[in-house]
Amino acid sequence: MRFAAVLSCALFVMILGAGQVAAQSSDAWLGVKLEVVENADAKKLGIDGGLKVTRVDDKSPAEKAGFEVGDIVLSAGEKTITSIEQMRDVLGGKHPGDLLTLGVRRSNGRTEPLMVTLGSVKDKDNEFSDDARVAELRKRLRDLDSERRRVQEELENRLDELRKGKADKVKDPTPSTENPGGDEPEVKPETHKPDRVHLAVTIGASFVNLDAEESKVHGIEGGIRVTKVSAGGAAEEAGLKIDDIVVYVDSDAVTGTGHLRTILAEHDPGDKIEVEVIRAGKHQTLTVVLRAKNTR
Repeated sequence: MRFAAVLSCALFVMILGAGQVAAQSSDAWLGVKLEVVENADAKKLGIDGGLKVTRVDDKSPAEKAGFEVGDIVLSAGEKTITSIEQMRDVLGGKHPGDLLTLGVRRSNGRTEPLMVTLGSVKDKDNEFSDDARVAELRKRLRDLDSERRRVQEELENRLDELRKGKADKVKDPTPSTENPGGDEPEVKPETHKPDRVHLAVTIGASFVNLDAEESKVHGIEGGIRVTKVSAGGAAEEAGLKIDDIVVYVDSDAVTGTGHLRTILAEHDPGDKIEVEVIRAGKHQTLTVVLRAKNTR
């Protein structure tokens, strides 16, 4: 199993940084996996930052353009690239056949432009297209991308109205006394039990949702923090530790504790799941063998 991106199904650029997300547009495909360069590594290389290529898909536009593992993307078009959001913004409006110039630092230390003619996500989606789970996940990505674009457009319209004085600021007149900040409260798994979700397995750990600000700091959407690891349980056996931030389970980006329960509900005792975590700022992948719910 490998981790897929969370947001959409169009531009198949996987970006790993503080978190891992997919930067995709409606139907364009680049075909690389990227990781945000850590500050310490950037200083050693004498750069302000960038996105390091960790995989180049076979027969992809990126491969045809000459991308290699170890390359560092420094710019896209006229825009300097140092974060996931910047790459997403540049790529979000691209389409198949568009020409994109990327400034790339090669492994030999030289910086040169690479011209990429973006392909179509349909070329990528042909792989294992007859698999029902693959089709389901691709549909989910398309739906998430559509929702993200809708919310982004709504946000931009609202900001534009406020800047032009065409709308009044809206304040919450009745903030909860239990949650005066107005933020979503932390939801612990023992109290958050979505209806109609039956679990036959246990992962042997407890979690709490990250708040929006913490998710932003890590460059992810959602995420859950490990608050307890049961002694001798499946999670401990796999190497999961307290304060690990779970970002992905198999090909699903984990948006909260309720989402994790939904994912686990699809599994049986003995199933293996790949869990990607952020630990001390680094990404690690652990394999957890799920156990029956009446065991640890």
